[in-house]
Amino acid sequence: MSNDVARAGLLAQVAAEAPAHAAAAVRLNIAIASQIGLPHTDVQCIGLLAGGPAAPTRLAERLGLTTGAMTKVLDRLERGGYVHRSADPADRRRIVVTASAEGLAEVGRYYAPIGEAFARRFAGYTDDELRTVLKFMRDGREVAEAEIDRIRGAGPRQQRNDRNSHDR
Repeated sequence: MSNDVARAGLLAQVAAEAPAHAAAAVRLNIAIASQIGLPHTDVQCIGLLAGGPAAPTRLAERLGLTTGAMTKVLDRLERGGYVHRSADPADRRRIVVTASAEGLAEVGRYYAPIGEAFARRFAGYTDDELRTVLKFMRDGREVAEAEIDRIRGAGPRQQRNDRNSHDR
């Protein structure tokens, strides 16, 4: 088998595995949200806040929600003690949302087993292999974020169909 054919086969396998990997991650997040007793979107919001405080409008953009829907998410999370809202120190007219340490710890407990499973799997990897895995994960996240932006930029399907029917 030539190198080109072997490479094409590997690329095809990677391309086939990528959506299966993404779908498994979504199902994992849904299962964890169910165990915690929170809507999936709420758990995703907590995950975004693990990176630090954010404005509600930025969270709404990242989650693909309206600002009204984001307010409901934040109300639920605040009532549950997962987040708190405060004035933005840089501009007191704005609000920032911060995940509580307790909320992050509670959600983190549900993700800990998969982190441990990955650690066991990766224990035998060389440093170069780990760098490749890390690059793949970062590249995958960047590709997914770009695809989310592309999809959202196209507008909802019904809206596109309406636009297309008006152009005829």
